[in-house]
Amino acid sequence: MTGGDQAVNGSQVPAPTVLHSSLTGIGFSFAGVVVLVALAVFSAVSGGSITVTLSLSIVAALGGGVVLFDMPISSSFDADGVTRHALFRNQRLDWDDVDRLSRSRKGMFRSSKMAPTGGLIAVRERRNYTLVDRMEGHAEFVQLRTSVGESGERLGLGRIAEPALDQPPTWLHRRAKWAPDTKR
Repeated sequence: MTGGDQAVNGSQVPAPTVLHSSLTGIGFSFAGVVVLVALAVFSAVSGGSITVTLSLSIVAALGGGVVLFDMPISSSFDADGVTRHALFRNQRLDWDDVDRLSRSRKGMFRSSKMAPTGGLIAVRERRNYTLVDRMEGHAEFVQLRTSVGESGERLGLGRIAEPALDQPPTWLHRRAKWAPDTKR
């Protein structure tokens, strides 16, 4: 989340809101791919079945592709849409193309009682796009509403679960460079 508004063509435009995925979610995603690659290599080295080795290799390659090109590390929200930032790809979703915003279910490794649900999901037709994998802090949610602007009502931003007042922000467990300008 960045503080303040930006002047564009003489008018004030809300600054984009940046939400970060949890390091736990990113770490488990990468660890899962590493385990699959290790199993495929072990199967190949130990002289296992070609079918099993090939199957494990294909699943590891697909999982690696998803983690590298589709797992969002962060998402930037503005009045026109959201940009999902993966490790090797940025994907822009305009609000005109998004049907609604929703929340993911709480993950099985999440034990926090403060966050009743998970992160934000953009629903477009029959496809769900994960924007962040954890619930944002209350101040970030307020900034998100401001950044999204008039599109927020159509997307159902007012109908999704709001974070608790003491919900920690998404940048909290990262290095200081991820903190908003107002928190440095």
